[in-house]
Amino acid sequence: YQRRVAITPGGGTFLLTNGKAKLHVMPGFSSCPLNSDDDVNNWLRFFEMSGPLTHTSVFVSKDPGLDLRLEHSHCFSEHGEGGHYHYDTTPDTVCYEGYFNLADSIFRVDPPSETHMIGRD
Repeated sequence: YQRRVAITPGGGTFLLTNGKAKLHVMPGFSSCPLNSDDDVNNWLRFFEMSGPLTHTSVFVSKDPGLDLRLEHSHCFSEHGEGGHYHYDTTPDTVCYEGYFNLADSIFRVDPPSETHMIGRD
């Protein structure tokens, strides 16, 4: 008996039309190794940024062994703000509009030769 596990990959775009979100930007390549989540979080620059923010996002329900993040989203805006999306910070006023589609297959281009779990949510 072999159980086949279904994996659902997808992607799309979403708009944070109203409200604010926690984002990070990278300040440039680190001059020293980042060996822990704390190292990464101390190196990144975190900001609260205001909508509207336009995001591109990919997701997968389960990593099929390709060393994928389960979700990854970046955003930009017409008012000069953007970065890697973490979550909204104004739950009482935030408003989203999303457009997503599912994929039939997953391809990994240039997989890393070594991997780690640092920075994985």
